[in-house]
Amino acid sequence: MTHELNFTSQQDRLPPQSIEAEEAILGGIMLDPAAMSRISDRLLPDAFYINGHKDIYQAAQRLYSQGLPTDLLCITNWLSDNGLLFRIGGRNKLATLVDRTVTAVNIDALADLVMEKYQRRQLIKAGTEIVQLGYATEAEFTNVLDQAEQKVYTIASEQNKNDLVHISHALANTFTKPRWGGV
Repeated sequence: MTHELNFTSQQDRLPPQSIEAEEAILGGIMLDPAAMSRISDRLLPDAFYINGHKDIYQAAQRLYSQGLPTDLLCITNWLSDNGLLFRIGGRNKLATLVDRTVTAVNIDALADLVMEKYQRRQLIKAGTEIVQLGYATEAEFTNVLDQAEQKVYTIASEQNKNDLVHISHALANTFTKPRWGGV
């Protein structure tokens, strides 16, 4: 059985993204002090489709890396101090993110979803660049082929890097799970 991809009317389509997942991640970060530790090593700021969301996440990353809380007040202050609060939509935007979020329990799956959408956008971008390389008939074909291969390899290697588990998570899982049933 063969599967054909539908390539019709792709100019009218939005790039892959999940605004709801991005919002839930950001709300979860501000609600749950442990949320950043669960996703910081796998979710890139560039994975956020909305620039304001990227700014909020970068604020949380900076606070987290300094050992500071990533709650609503700290993120609001950081964004304000760095001249970004208005750009992200102000205090109301941050409050709305927290109000819409019930829990951060699914933040790992949401981070994976946002990363997958990002990688699909990267693949689309690489595909567009590869098409342009194909039209560059003045370039040596082997160089064009190498450049095209490198673009796809970069995306694939990023995927493989995201599949790795940070050692702190592996150690925590090793020492918190009982080895012998029932004890």
